[in-house]
Amino acid sequence: MSHKKRRILVFRIGQLGDTIIALPAMRAIRSHFPSAHLTLLSDCHPGEPYVLASDLLCEAGLFNEFLSYPIHTNRVSRLWSMAFLLALIRSKRFDTLVYLAPTARSKHQINRDRKFFRLAGIKHFIGMKRFAVLPEKIPGKPMVRVKSEADLLLARLEADDIPVPAPGEARAELRLGTAEEMEVACWLDQLPSDDGRPWIGVGPGSKMPAKRWPEDRFREVVRELIEEFEIWPVVFGGAGDAPLGRRLISGWGRGFNAAGALSLRGSAAALQRCLFLLTNDTGTMHLGAAVGVQCVALFSSRAAPGLWNPLGANHILFRSDIECEGCGLTECLQYHNECLRRISAADVLETCREILSLRNVGAREPEML
Repeated sequence: MSHKKRRILVFRIGQLGDTIIALPAMRAIRSHFPSAHLTLLSDCHPGEPYVLASDLLCEAGLFNEFLSYPIHTNRVSRLWSMAFLLALIRSKRFDTLVYLAPTARSKHQINRDRKFFRLAGIKHFIGMKRFAVLPEKIPGKPMVRVKSEADLLLARLEADDIPVPAPGEARAELRLGTAEEMEVACWLDQLPSDDGRPWIGVGPGSKMPAKRWPEDRFREVVRELIEEFEIWPVVFGGAGDAPLGRRLISGWGRGFNAAGALSLRGSAAALQRCLFLLTNDTGTMHLGAAVGVQCVALFSSRAAPGLWNPLGANHILFRSDIECEGCGLTECLQYHNECLRRISAADVLETCREILSLRNVGAREPEML
C-alpha cells in the first residue's frame, strides 16, 4: 500500500511514563509513514489528576490528531463508552492500526482488541506480533532481567518490517522550544533567586504508594548535598506532590517547588536545567530521561528488572532482589515497601556525590573554627 494519505490509528494506553516510553516507537511510525494522517488513541480517567498524552505530545510533531476514551468502573457506563468509541473510530475511516498496547497485555485482551478494531472498520494491523512473555517469579531465585518496554515495543514494530533503532539506542524527542522556556522564565520571576547555584531535580512522589522511597531519605540525601556542594534542589511532580515538595523544601531551607506549578512541557524544560534527577520510578523519571537528564532512580521490585528502565544509557538505577519481587502491587500493606527500604540513603548519597564531582561541582570548603 502507498504511504500517501493513509489514515493510521496508534493505540497506546497508560499514564505519563507509559506515553514517554513509547515515544521511540511513535517516532519510528512517523518516520515510516511521513505523509500519513496519524491519530493517537489513549485512555483518560475522569476526576483523576492524570495528564493526557496530548498535553505532552501536542508540539512533538508526531500526530495530526488525538482521541481519548474514558475509563469507567461502572459496567453500563463502560459499555456505552465503548459503543461511542466504536462509532467514532468507524467515522474516522482508519485503514491501519498500530497496536502499542503494553507488553503485559494478555492473549485474551489482544484478541478482544483485534475484534474491536476490526468492527471499527480497520483492516491492517501493525504491532500485534512478537509479544514478549514476561518472566514470573521463581521462589528462591532472582527474577530474570528483561528488555525495556521501549525496546519491546520497537521489536513488535520490527516484526512488521518497520525500521527501528538498535536495542538500547531508543531516544525521545519532545521538541521543546521558546514557549516552554518562557513559561519557566515567568515562573522563576515569581521566586527568590537561587544565586546561581547548580540545580538538581528531585522526584519524590508517585501515584503508587508501593513506588515511594521514604520521604526522610530524600530529605537526608539532599540536605547532605546542600551542605557539601551548595546545590539548589528543585522538586518535580504533579499537583498532588506539591505538599510533599513544600515539606522537603522547608526541611532543606532552600529550593523551588515545581510540582503542579508548571505544565508538563514546562516541567520538561525546567528539568533540562538540572545536573541530574534523584527520583522514584515515576512519570517524572521518564520525563527527565526524555530530555536527556541523568537519573538516579529508586525502583521498587514490583515489576521485572529492566522493564521500566528510563530511556538512555547513563542512568544509575537502584533496585533490590527480594523474595516478593514481581508482586505487581500498587500498595505494599504487608511488607511496607521493604524492597525500597533496603536502598540506603548512604548508598544513594555516595552516587550523587560521584555525579557532582564528575560534573566539576566542587565540594564546599569546611568552615574554619
